[in-house]
Amino acid sequence: MEDMGGMRHHLMCPISLQPMQDPVTAPTGITYDRRAIERWLAAGHATCPVTGQPLALADLTPNHTLRRLIQSWPPHSTPPPPPGDNKPVDDVAKALLSTSSRPPVDVLREAADVASQSDVARRNMVDAGVLQRVLRLAVSCAKATSQDDMPIIEACLDLARALAVSGEELRQLRAADNNHVHDIVDAVTDVLGALEPGSGPGDAARASAVRLLDAVTESCGAPVLERLRPELFRAVTAVVRDRVFVSPGATRSALRALLHACPVGRNRALAVEAGAAHEAIELLLDAPPPPPSSTAGGGGRRATELAMALLAELCACADGRAAVAAHPAGVAVVARRLLRVSAAADACAVRVLAAVGGRAASPEVLREMARVGAVGKLCCVLQADCDGGVKEAARAVLRLHSGVWSGSPCVSAYLLSRYL
Repeated sequence: MEDMGGMRHHLMCPISLQPMQDPVTAPTGITYDRRAIERWLAAGHATCPVTGQPLALADLTPNHTLRRLIQSWPPHSTPPPPPGDNKPVDDVAKALLSTSSRPPVDVLREAADVASQSDVARRNMVDAGVLQRVLRLAVSCAKATSQDDMPIIEACLDLARALAVSGEELRQLRAADNNHVHDIVDAVTDVLGALEPGSGPGDAARASAVRLLDAVTESCGAPVLERLRPELFRAVTAVVRDRVFVSPGATRSALRALLHACPVGRNRALAVEAGAAHEAIELLLDAPPPPPSSTAGGGGRRATELAMALLAELCACADGRAAVAAHPAGVAVVARRLLRVSAAADACAVRVLAAVGGRAASPEVLREMARVGAVGKLCCVLQADCDGGVKEAARAVLRLHSGVWSGSPCVSAYLLSRYL
C-alpha cells in the first residue's frame, strides 16, 4: 500500500493536486497536468510554479511515458472524485441546456465553480454541450447591448473559461469536427464585437472573451484559422487599443490570439487592415523598457515581447512593412527596444528592421533608419552576445545598404566598416 500511495503521489499535478490527465514536462524537470499549467501561464505568470525558473508555453513537452502509466493505472488506486460531483453536473447541465428559458446568473456561477473544482465535472459538462450553449447565450445577450445583461454575459464567459478544454482535447475536437471549434471562435468573435469599451462590466466580459479566444486559437488548425472573419481581427485589435480599460492579462491574450492567426498569410493582411501593426507600435511606445540588467519575467516585459513578435510576423507581408514604415515612430521604437528587453525580443526586432530595410526599402525609410539610430543598433547587435542567426540577419541588412549609410552623418563609418 505504501508503494501504491507513493506512486499515486507522482501522478498528482503540483498545481491542481489532482491526478493528471495530460501530463507535460517543463525544462526544469517538473511535470504538470497540461490544463493546470496552461491556466497558470494564461494568468500572466512566466515562471515554473515549483522552481521559479522562466517558463513559456512552448517549453512544455508531452510526457507520453507517464501518460501511458496513468492510463494503465488501476482505477481504484487513484483518488475518487469529490462526493456529489455527478449530481451538480447533472442538475447544472440540465438547467443550462434548457432551450425554454434563460438560466439565471447563479446557476452559471455554480456551474463555473463545479467545473473549476473537478476535472471530471468539467469534462462531463463539455461532453453534454454546455460550452456551446453558454456561448450562444453570451452572443444573444451581447447583441442586445443592455447593461442588465452584462452580469449574465460575464457569468457565461467565466463558465466558458472554466470549461476551456486543454490543447490536447482541442486537437481531438478538431480532428473529430473542425466546425465545432470554428463555432466557438465565431461565438467569441460576436461577443467581442458586440461589447463596447469603457463600460466597466463590459470590459470585464471582453477580457474573459479574449482569454478564451487565445486558448482556442492556440490549438486550432489551419482549416479553422483560414476561415477567421475580418470582424475577429477588428475586435481583438480593439482590445489592444483599449488596454487602459482591460487588464494587462487581457492585452497579452489579445496579442497572442493575433499571433496564433498570423501563420496563415491572409490573416496577416486582415490584422494589418484592422490596425494591429499600429496598435503594437503604440503599445511599445507606452511601455517603459525594463533595465537592461533585469532578467525577471513580468507582464510588462511579456507584453513587449508579444508586441514585437506580432510586428515581426506582420512584416512578413508588404502591407505590414508599409504600416511599420508609415507610423511616425515605428522604426524608432523598434530600434529603441533592441538590446533592452530580452533575447526573444531582440530576434524579433532585428526581423522587423531587416524587413522594413529590405531590398524594396525607399530612400526615405533608409534615411530614417540612420536618423533614429536603427543602423547603429544593428551594428551593436554584431558586437553583442546575440544568437548567430540574429547577427547574420543584422549583418545582411547592413551590407545591403552600406553604400547609403556609410555616407550618412548619423552613422559611424568606422563602426559600419569594422563589422561587415
